[in-house]
Amino acid sequence: MREPLVDFKPTLSEVHSRFTAWRKTKAHRSRIPEELWAAAVLLIPDNSLHKVARTLSLGHKDLKKRVESHNTAKDSSLSPSSNFIPIDIPQQHSAECTIEMAHFNGNRMRMHFTGKAELDLQSFAESFWAGR
Repeated sequence: MREPLVDFKPTLSEVHSRFTAWRKTKAHRSRIPEELWAAAVLLIPDNSLHKVARTLSLGHKDLKKRVESHNTAKDSSLSPSSNFIPIDIPQQHSAECTIEMAHFNGNRMRMHFTGKAELDLQSFAESFWAGR
């Protein structure tokens, strides 16, 4: 059984070879398999939309819709509203603590408190996750 293309980041030539092999064996007017669409979408960060569409003989608009759909799904799966879990943190802290946060966009934050911290940490964390 063939490994799915979405498990690794393929090159344009690898995906082109897969499309060529599929086109040689496909039934007339059959739809492109989702595995191949997913592989084409994975090429976009390293290649232009136009280059991928032209090389793989795909419709520019169809590929663009797939890329936008992929980006929207990725953003919504990592959105603060779906993944943020509110926690009750006492408003005053008398001990030492370190809080580290990493956002999917690459931003990182590290806070270190010693003694009392007169700070609403939950609001601060929610603000960081929302990107404000």
